[in-house]
Formats: sequence, C-alpha cells, structure tokens
Amino acid sequence: MTDLLEGRTALVTGAARGIGHAIAAALARHGARVALADLDGDATAAAAARIPGARACVLDVTDADATERVLDALAADGWTPDIVVPNAGILLLAPATDIAPDEFRKVLEVNLTGAFVTARAAARRMGEGGRIVFTSSLFGIRGGSGNAAYAASKFGMVGLMESMAADLAPRGIRVNAVAPGQIQTEMIEKLVATRLEQGLPDPRERLIARIPMGRMGTPEEVAGAYVYLASSLANYVTGQTLVVDGGWQVG
Repeated sequence: MTDLLEGRTALVTGAARGIGHAIAAALARHGARVALADLDGDATAAAAARIPGARACVLDVTDADATERVLDALAADGWTPDIVVPNAGILLLAPATDIAPDEFRKVLEVNLTGAFVTARAAARRMGEGGRIVFTSSLFGIRGGSGNAAYAASKFGMVGLMESMAADLAPRGIRVNAVAPGQIQTEMIEKLVATRLEQGLPDPRERLIARIPMGRMGTPEEVAGAYVYLASSLANYVTGQTLVVDGGWQVG
C-alpha cells in the first residue's frame, strides 16, 4: 500500500488471529517485514502464510528464556525487530469475588508480565528509532463489571508503557500503547457463544448501545493506529495511549 515502514522489521505477538493478525498484516502492507509470534504454532504458520514475506515463530510470552531465544534466532537471520507489538493476551470475565487467585495471576502473567518480557527483550536489542507499541484496552483506562483481572492487567500495562517510555526516550526509542474498545474478534465470539449457551442475553446489544458510532469495530480498523505509532508520522509521540473505541468514552 505505502512505503511508510519500508526497511523496518516488526515482531507482533498474539498474531495468529484477531487484532494481532490485523496489526501484522497492516504493518506489512505499509512496507515492514513482519514476524508473527503466537503459542499456537499451526495457526501462526497459517496466519504468516497469508502475509507476503512474513515468518512465523512459536512463542510462550510468559517464558523469558524462550523469548530471548526467539529474538536471538530472528537476529541471526538479520531480522532484529525495530518495531515490536506485545499484543498477546487472554480474557477472563467474572465478578471479582468469583475469580480464584490462580486465575487472576494467570491473566496478569500472560497480559502484563508477558508484555513486559517481550518489550524488555526487544528494547535491549533496539537502536535509535525503535518503536514499542503495547496493546492495552479501553478497560486499561476505566474498570468495568466482570473485568477485575483483565482491567488490572491492562491498567498495569499503561503504567508499564509510560515508565518504559521515560526509560527509553534518551535512547531514541518511542513507547506507546493502543487501547481498543469493543472490537469484533474471535475472543468476543467465544464469549457471546458461551453466554447464549447459558441462556444469557447477547452482550453485544448492550455494548453497541454505548457506542456513538452504533457498531463494534473491526480488527482492521484498530490496526491503523499501530501503523501510525510505528511510523515516522509519530516521531514526537511517546508515553501515550491512543484509544480506538468508536466514541465509547464520550457516548
């Protein structure tokens, strides 16, 4: 589409599907060569095959040693990423009083610690001009019923992003985050299916009623924010969270 990211190399975690895959595809369309990383090896390989020139990596983002090995392997092939999107995440929707401590820890381990591990390993290898773009959430800006674990992980990510932005700015590395609102993804579809099986109402009706644009967003509509933050168009932007929510916050 454009050469906005020509000559850049990107790594996107949680890229086998949903927003992660849309981000990888958008970065590639704008000129970057892209490595997709995910825990699901077969799905990641299939996702990478849909993006010209992309490569697939199997990665558990909670495993710091494995993350180092993946980045070492990319570097050995001349693929040291200068754009990194720590996007891998899981969702747990339940009242705070119903969440077991181990369940809570797991969400934080994947969503927050995993993002830290990825960003730390990448930042150690980046030179001036590097970009790290975290995937936070609307629930990283405000809490919500049934979102105690997920919101805690995403609020923590915003603090992590802002702190890393301050740490890395002297090295010429910009660190930002995108906070998607209600986006139609496989994760949401599974949630809807589960609720319908339980005889509960479709949650999308209530969600859409809150969105001034009158619909949920698509992963492709979110991905453009990552392209912007990864590009030279945002050279003086760091430590910021860009919300992409169809107007949810003002509705």
